[in-house]
Amino acid sequence: MLEKVCKDPQMLVDVYVNYDCDLEAPNLFERLVTTLSKIAQGAQSADPNSVVANQTTSIKGSALQCLVNLLKSLVDWEKSRRQSERKRGGSGSPEEDSAGESVELKSREDVTSNFEKAKAHKSTMEAAISEFNRQPVKGIGYLISNKLVENNPAAVAQFLRNTLSLDKAMIGDYLGQHEEFPLAVMHAYVDSMTFSEMKFHTAIREFLKGFRLPGEAQKIDRIMEKFAERYCADNPGLFKNADTAYVLAYAVIMLNTDAHNPMVWPKMSKSDFIRMNATNDPEESAPTELLEEIYDSIVKDEIKMKDDATGIGKGVRQKPEGEERGRLVSILNLALPKQKSAVDAKSESEAIIKQTQAIIRNQGAKRVFYTAQEIELVKPMVEAVGWSLLATFSVTMEEGENRPRVALCMEGFKAGIHITYVLGMDTMRYAFLTSLVRFTFLHAPKDMRSKNVEALRTLLGLCDSEPDSLQDTWNAVLECVSRLEFITTTPVIAASVMHGSNQISRDAVVQSLKELAGKPAEQVFTNSEKLPSDSVVEFFTALCGVSAEELRQIPARVFSLQKLVEISYYNIARIRMVWARIWTVLADHFISAGSHADEKIAMYAIDSLRQLGMKYLERAELTNFTFQNDILKPFVILMRNSRSGTIRSLIVDCIVQMIKSKVGSIKSGWRSVFMIFTAAADDDMESIVESAFENVEQVVLEHFDQVVGDCFMDCVNCLIRFANNKTSHRISLKAVALLRICEDRLAEGRIPGGALKPISVDADSAFDVTEHYWFPMLAGLSDLTSDSRPEVRSCALEVLFDLLNERGSKFSTSFWESIFHRVLFPMFDHVRHAGKESLISSGDELFRESSIHSLQLLCNLFNTFYKEVCFMLPPLLSLLLDCAKKSDQTVVSISLGALVHLIEVGGHQFSESDWDMLLKSIRDASYTTQPLELLNALGLENPMNPSILRDLKVHTDVYQFSSTDNGNISPLASPSSSTRNTVSQDHNQDSALQPIPDGSEGVPSPSGRAQKSAEAGSLQRSQTIGQRIMDNIFLRGFTSKPKSPTSETPVPSSPLKLPESLEPDARDEEESPLMETVRGKCITQLLLLGAVDSIQKKYWDNLKAPQKIAIMDILLSLLEFAASYNSYSNLRTRMHHTPAERPPLNLLRQELSGTSIYLDVLQKVTSGFNDNNRQNLESNGSQDTEDTKLEGIAEERLISFCEQVLRDATDLQSTIGETTNVDMHRVLELRSPIIIKVLRGMCFMNNKIFRKHLREFYPLLTKLVCCDQLGVRGALGDLFRIQLKALLP
Repeated sequence: MLEKVCKDPQMLVDVYVNYDCDLEAPNLFERLVTTLSKIAQGAQSADPNSVVANQTTSIKGSALQCLVNLLKSLVDWEKSRRQSERKRGGSGSPEEDSAGESVELKSREDVTSNFEKAKAHKSTMEAAISEFNRQPVKGIGYLISNKLVENNPAAVAQFLRNTLSLDKAMIGDYLGQHEEFPLAVMHAYVDSMTFSEMKFHTAIREFLKGFRLPGEAQKIDRIMEKFAERYCADNPGLFKNADTAYVLAYAVIMLNTDAHNPMVWPKMSKSDFIRMNATNDPEESAPTELLEEIYDSIVKDEIKMKDDATGIGKGVRQKPEGEERGRLVSILNLALPKQKSAVDAKSESEAIIKQTQAIIRNQGAKRVFYTAQEIELVKPMVEAVGWSLLATFSVTMEEGENRPRVALCMEGFKAGIHITYVLGMDTMRYAFLTSLVRFTFLHAPKDMRSKNVEALRTLLGLCDSEPDSLQDTWNAVLECVSRLEFITTTPVIAASVMHGSNQISRDAVVQSLKELAGKPAEQVFTNSEKLPSDSVVEFFTALCGVSAEELRQIPARVFSLQKLVEISYYNIARIRMVWARIWTVLADHFISAGSHADEKIAMYAIDSLRQLGMKYLERAELTNFTFQNDILKPFVILMRNSRSGTIRSLIVDCIVQMIKSKVGSIKSGWRSVFMIFTAAADDDMESIVESAFENVEQVVLEHFDQVVGDCFMDCVNCLIRFANNKTSHRISLKAVALLRICEDRLAEGRIPGGALKPISVDADSAFDVTEHYWFPMLAGLSDLTSDSRPEVRSCALEVLFDLLNERGSKFSTSFWESIFHRVLFPMFDHVRHAGKESLISSGDELFRESSIHSLQLLCNLFNTFYKEVCFMLPPLLSLLLDCAKKSDQTVVSISLGALVHLIEVGGHQFSESDWDMLLKSIRDASYTTQPLELLNALGLENPMNPSILRDLKVHTDVYQFSSTDNGNISPLASPSSSTRNTVSQDHNQDSALQPIPDGSEGVPSPSGRAQKSAEAGSLQRSQTIGQRIMDNIFLRGFTSKPKSPTSETPVPSSPLKLPESLEPDARDEEESPLMETVRGKCITQLLLLGAVDSIQKKYWDNLKAPQKIAIMDILLSLLEFAASYNSYSNLRTRMHHTPAERPPLNLLRQELSGTSIYLDVLQKVTSGFNDNNRQNLESNGSQDTEDTKLEGIAEERLISFCEQVLRDATDLQSTIGETTNVDMHRVLELRSPIIIKVLRGMCFMNNKIFRKHLREFYPLLTKLVCCDQLGVRGALGDLFRIQLKALLP
């Protein structure tokens, strides 16, 4: 009978719908399955050969068959209903079908929804009742929270009265609670009952039918009190007050227990009962007739609850009878009831049957048997019984080797997996699948049996017949396939299968495994092509996980890795969106495999990656798509991270092969290609670098048009990286050349958006796509200018500035600003931030020369595009003068040489504000670089540090400026190498100063400016002054020591020669840090003098009066510091700390150069002190006042300066006349070049000025007539001859 029911799908569904979904009916379907499961899982008999054991086995098999048939019936019913729906959907006109389908669908959905709601309501109600029967308060809370009962006492009381399956003891316990809400429920419970015209004993019987009195006296008291109050309210006048009814209620309960409990003796008599209820006030006592009637009724018929009488509704947990009654006995002294006799049991059974028939008759009129047609009803049915079925199948599989039952379990697993997949029950489907996987026992081949082979066969069959159902269990399934392959291909593992069994059985199982490892296992992978999109991604993800596990094994296995390549080929034709998701998984795994410690595994993974890449490149890619780039990205990551040269070489070879075979198909993939070659450029292996560069070169030269869009930037970055490679300077130079080719083609418009266009005034000054292409090239070349290889550095420098000069006219202002700040200025960071161990310690002369050249090119570029970049003058000056403030001689010389070059080449373009800024910067630099450390007597005049004094003398004497060539300042190798000049006898000639025997240096004449053209030819002015300064400095070398004594000492005017300035043993002494700082500042001061001299020579006429005054101030500042340090007293003091054969520490050369330039400037201003110039100035209007003021200032400063020098000289001469101190003679000898310079300057002083101040000059000049320095007397004679001769009559 059960087998027929289980084979009838419609009957099963109807039973579920009409019983399990009815709140008032039992769960027949669920009980059926539960019972069959218990039978099928029944315990095995102790004696397997007994008749009982055979019967038990047969019954268990039948129960299992019923369960499998039941599950199949559900599958069949679902399939049949789905097919019928399809047939209905395929017939009729479209309009009728759509209208009919919508109505039918809505109706079906409503019906299904009703049943589902009913079943859900019933399940929730059962859970709530179960909770109430355990803990009444929590049960009521559960009912209210799930909205099964309204949150008010009346609704809860109604629920307690009408729900039959509630535990009566728990109802009584809840009603007796003293909390507010349960108390209100008890009141509502009692108030819902009606006792009108009902006898008292009958009312108590009716009242106690619905619950059992609790075991606590206080709870009983509250309940009885409310009953008495309700009874009196329904029967007014029967009792005088409710107290009488309350006492009577208690007495009735006691009488009931006394009369019917055999343990109570003696029994209560009628008179005892009447006396118990008597009171002092007869009116308050109950009528005697009523008491007698109650006594007779209770003694004759015991008060019982409904479940005590019938037993219906005892499906819930009940407390033991002895425990419940014992509690009442202990509280109320009640006796236990009599034990039931056989007759009583029979009569009770008959009562149950009669009551059940009555219930069926009463419900028959209103119940309707429903025939289900809705497919959705299967899901709640499976939810109700699925776990029981799974447990039964699992227990059966674990019990033994009964093949028929194993076959039934396999059918049950397949049916369960199918139905749960179709219905979308993922959790249960996963449980069925993982249980089936577990029963394959591939993880424990020693324990494997034939039933496990069947489980594996079933699993592989599912992969073939229903692969969609596996979904999130692919990982477990593919692990089984991997283990199967490992077992069948490893003899040692295969020999361990079915350990302990006979050889025949073992061979049979192994042979079965080998058969399954063939086509069935292969179908798992070939069927991946049929999987839907989501499932195939899960399949790839799972296989990658299994492959990763295989690669972690020792030794590593590549079975799953091979299969990954195969299924990738199978699925390569999927749409791009799906393949992108697949590749996201594959790429990570191939990167991991390509990084494997075993080089063979890594090479296999990379080669597999190459195959997939080649295959995918066969598909055309449209513009702006990037999937090719994603395909090749794993190569990029592996190339960057791999430490194996073999692997890196293989990656380059793979990319080269792709380029050669698929060059026409590559679009976005060029980005990854160039990234790989970029990584190769940094490789330590020269072969890898050369191979990669050869292909980059071929791409640029032969396939440039295909490298478009954003990939062009990757090409540029790649070439820059090759230019920076350290393995081959030949490749670096070629890479720079290719960068220039890319620039030319970019300018030609070969790259969309890269061609330069004329600058438009109305154009947006924001980001320009053109500049986006140009900037990386410029920045890369800028970085190369600091390369350690001279040829690379020089080539990059040349290409960079050629490019800027050639294309700069079309650059926007904002782009120029970016170029200066981000391309050009960073080139000199090594100069700007040079410290003690920078350029000087490196000894790299070529590096210094390139720095000079770079600064010159920068200044030339600035001058070339002055109109476009004039706003960059402040940061440019800041760069040059920041460097000038460094202590490093090389840095200072480079920067100030470049400053002079900038002024000489581009000064004619400077605006007034530019000149102001330039002069302010020079002034600040002159203040900052004053060697104030020389004034520190403790540091420099300490007799314990004589080497400091000698070091300064050596290094400052190198930078001697002469005033030959009409005051053009240039460094001298040595004074002895310069021509000796003298003043011509004919002062009216306009020629330059002639050599004189005393070797003193000449002073420019006022007419010297007229001779510039003649001097230009002799000086070969193809080079600027700044270039000559820098070239001469670096030809001599800053760190070289003097080659001869004469090259480092000034030539005195007397026949006496000064001793060598540095002893041979002292030259090897290490220079102190303080001395190095002082020396650097002295050099800076001399070079700043050169910069000022360049300005006053070439652009004096372009300057305004305030700017000329600023130049005077700068010169005076530089000069005053040197003159102060070189004062007679200071020189004499320092002589005591130096040997007699050596001169004291001095700044005579700086003072001499400053004096020459200062006198030249002052004489330029005062030379126009004549009538002709005044007439010209008067015609200029407002300029007259400024020039007159300027002349006045210059005259005052000229007279003051000359008078001060002469006064100091005469004071010294007077001192010498009074004493014979040798030190004084040495001081005068050292100071004599300054005196000579001033005297010769006065020779060409404006004669009107000279005459005007002759009264001040004459006494001073006459005192020098007796000077023992021949040079001074000679210069004085020239002065008398030129200036005073004209005054004689």
